[in-house]
Amino acid sequence: MEKNPFKNVDPVLVDIKDPQVDYAWSVRHGVINLRKATLSRYHGGGRVRFFARGIAFFVAFAFFALVAHTSYIVYKTKDEVGKTGFRVAENIRSSVLSLQSFDATNAKTGFKENILEIQKLESSLEENGLSKMASALGGIIPAFKSVGVLLQNTASLNTSFFTLADSLDTLQRNGFLYFQSDGPKLIKTLESTRNAISTIVSSAESIKNATNNLKSFSNSARLMDKDIAEMYLSHSAELYRVETFLDSFISLINSEEEKHILLMFQNPAEIRPAGGFLGSYADVGVTRGQMTTLDVRDIYDPDGQMFEKIVPPKELQTITEAWGARDANWFFDFPASAENVSWFLEHSKIYSEKNVTFDMVVSINIPVVESILELSGPIALPEYNLVISKDNFLTEVQREVEAGKDKKTNGQPKTILKKLAPILIEQMKTLSDDQKEKLITAFGDHIEKKDIMFYAKDPSIQSFFHTYGVDGSVTSFPNNFWGSYVAVVNTNVAGGKTDAFIDQTIDATVHIDTSGSLLTDLSVTRTHTGGDKKDPWWNVENKNYIQILTNPGSSLVSLSGNSTKKERSIFDYGANKFEYRDALQKIEKSKVLLTEWNAWMFNAFDKTGFGTWFFVPAKKSKTVSFRYHTDNEVGVDIKDGTIYTFFYDRQSGVPTSLSVVVNAPIGFVWKETNNPVLSFDVEETKGVESFSGELIHTSASN
Repeated sequence: MEKNPFKNVDPVLVDIKDPQVDYAWSVRHGVINLRKATLSRYHGGGRVRFFARGIAFFVAFAFFALVAHTSYIVYKTKDEVGKTGFRVAENIRSSVLSLQSFDATNAKTGFKENILEIQKLESSLEENGLSKMASALGGIIPAFKSVGVLLQNTASLNTSFFTLADSLDTLQRNGFLYFQSDGPKLIKTLESTRNAISTIVSSAESIKNATNNLKSFSNSARLMDKDIAEMYLSHSAELYRVETFLDSFISLINSEEEKHILLMFQNPAEIRPAGGFLGSYADVGVTRGQMTTLDVRDIYDPDGQMFEKIVPPKELQTITEAWGARDANWFFDFPASAENVSWFLEHSKIYSEKNVTFDMVVSINIPVVESILELSGPIALPEYNLVISKDNFLTEVQREVEAGKDKKTNGQPKTILKKLAPILIEQMKTLSDDQKEKLITAFGDHIEKKDIMFYAKDPSIQSFFHTYGVDGSVTSFPNNFWGSYVAVVNTNVAGGKTDAFIDQTIDATVHIDTSGSLLTDLSVTRTHTGGDKKDPWWNVENKNYIQILTNPGSSLVSLSGNSTKKERSIFDYGANKFEYRDALQKIEKSKVLLTEWNAWMFNAFDKTGFGTWFFVPAKKSKTVSFRYHTDNEVGVDIKDGTIYTFFYDRQSGVPTSLSVVVNAPIGFVWKETNNPVLSFDVEETKGVESFSGELIHTSASN
């Protein structure tokens, strides 16, 4: 007899052994009473964050169930089925990890191997007559019918995963090319992706139903059904969300009526809350999945034809009387900025007369263009006597915009961008597969750093962007959150283009008392390395309105190192019948002047904020320091096992190093360090940085 692959399991298991039955003889001669047999026990793996990894476990469960139930029919094939199940499950796990890393090529290899494995198993079962036997028994014992359902649906699940990987691979390699010149292929590939996910959902549900039918057959099946049910419930919502997103996105770009996507080109050299000054933008027209128009414009074009009179933020009122699209990316929360920029553009005569609205907004910072240039190679612009590369893009384009011939001769300083953009897009068509993979990796890094952010008016699409953290929204707290939240938001107001030469470091020390309240010392150091550059806009004083966003209900204790801005606007907005935008007015109304420190306290996006001016001359380094107190408003009880979490929300376009020290309450230490100090350091922050620590009482740590 072949060795049983399951450990610690008798060949035949029964609830109560009959002393008159020779079970060993029964196994040797193939005489087994199915009604007295029981399944071997198998415990599934734990949950994983990525939805497809959770679905991969369905395959493992399905095959293990198949192993056990097929062994009731004929014992000799269980090794073959078991080994196949393990190989298939392992392939899916590794392949899904590849998908998670956007490596669709390797993912396809694993799923393709599984298709062959499953086909071999099905052929083997058919040759031995086991499929017919299971079908016949299914009419007598319904559980056997579920065995076939498991095999059928695990095969369907794997095939759907292969289709998904293949579609994603196609999108990675050719998606942008299709968007430029072959819309039908783009739509077909997106539909294939959506259909694969839909089949994954239905196959997973069928597997769940099959295990539900089997659970009454044995205790092991009940355990498997419980684990599968938990995973199905936890991941089905996420699968549904992706499917809903694709439905809405395909519907949007596949419209016969031209839809418009707004590309915001943000320049972090003049930093604004959402990422950088919005000097230029592009209106991208899309019909039937294909880009039909690309209109690159100076932001002052629509602002010059904007007749609504809107009150600007107070901090801008000394440099402009009216608010416009150029300054509408004023909010750290990108969806709020995108919505406001769109509103201003849509109310400009350029677009209002044509009833043009923007369904989606994508922001792009300069480092994104530099990454494209690094792979596509330099671009020659003979009319400007320039060769634009990654290394000189910012300096040469900025010089042409600020003091070039286009500005002097025709008053169109952004003409160079209009000429550069289509050439850059054409060069992207010629990238090799290896270069495309590198560009995808670079884009992933830019998304993490908020150099690329997305917003959509359609709720399903926007919900997807928000859920996967690509919309640049202010981080929301989980329920009953206890810990610290910090965002440092810089705004260049008449400070030239000096943020290109600013290095920023943030140091935070958090003191926790025994009541759970927090006292935070936060210091922001900015070093201006300009001052001796060829162009004057790099060398002026960096004039920054700095905001600290933190836990709601926090109060400022002290402030030092900040600056005083003497200019004040005397324009009477009420008398001139200016109107407020709601998002700005809500924040402005909450502002309280803290005269002792020449600062303001306000509420924004469910956070408390402190704002002040902070100027740094060229060749200088300065530090502004905030001390603020946060009550334990959630009422957390400080005891063994209490978890503290620190969140840092990075501003788009501002490279920053972060150092955090958290001091435990008296009588406690951190489990992670076994001492009262917990530290966290990041050389360059990404989108959202977080870390946690567990408190333990000193008596418990000894």
